[in-house]
Amino acid sequence: MKHVRIMAISLAVTVAGVLSPLCGAQTATQAPASPYPSRPLPPTDISAGSYPAKSLSPVEPSTAFSFSTEGLAGGKPVEYRTREQMSAEDRALADKSKAAIGEATTFVGIDFDRGNWSYQQLVCAALPAHLFLLYKADNGSGDMTLFSAAIPRAGNGQVRVIPIRRRGFAPFSPAPVNGLAIAAFNRIRADEPANQKPNWLPTALCYAALTGPRPQISPASGKTADFAIEFTPTIQIEKYGGSTVRFVDVAAPQQPMQWALTFGPAGQLVSVDHSAATVYPVKTLP
Repeated sequence: MKHVRIMAISLAVTVAGVLSPLCGAQTATQAPASPYPSRPLPPTDISAGSYPAKSLSPVEPSTAFSFSTEGLAGGKPVEYRTREQMSAEDRALADKSKAAIGEATTFVGIDFDRGNWSYQQLVCAALPAHLFLLYKADNGSGDMTLFSAAIPRAGNGQVRVIPIRRRGFAPFSPAPVNGLAIAAFNRIRADEPANQKPNWLPTALCYAALTGPRPQISPASGKTADFAIEFTPTIQIEKYGGSTVRFVDVAAPQQPMQWALTFGPAGQLVSVDHSAATVYPVKTLP
């Protein structure tokens, strides 16, 4: 038993003697002396701007629309004119297109050959290559038919019709959110000059005017002071070029309607949301 203990102690001493030089060598390896001459560098102040710099101009959001107000006739995105206020060229084009309008209304179930029809012109600053007419036949007792017609001014395009009401009812679904109205509007815009980049708000208001009553985005004169109905139109630009235009139609002060028109990256209208806006009662302070 004593012999075993003596051997264990001898073995421990031997192992310690072997590891001691290795540990010393490892310590020396971790901090070797540099064989090259060196010189400490002075501290550098990076806040002094040691590199040339140039300020970049603001990047315009990527969108199919323009933010310029240039080209808006009288500053109005949309304008309404009676037949008497129309130019002689536009009246002649409207009369010449009667047959084509009647043919287009047949496909949407509107009898253009009957009824007491009247129309007014809709001038859209965003779509100058078309003559827009808003037709109405009022037979009384809620029996009213409304539709809009788009006539290419160049004369080599197709006359398109957007039904709004037929005998007092929506022929398919409410015109503002109707897929057929959205598709017709996109085809109308496709017939416009390709090099034209329309303004976002006139484009949205033109669609609203073609599918319903006159939209109004500023409070009417003599509006009631009991409600706050001033809303600023906005456009939201998405990451990949899509956009959503929002505005509130205050043509009916007691029940304003909010619009949200979503456009794709190429500017095509994708979907429309049209619903009653929330009105908050306010009190004017002296």
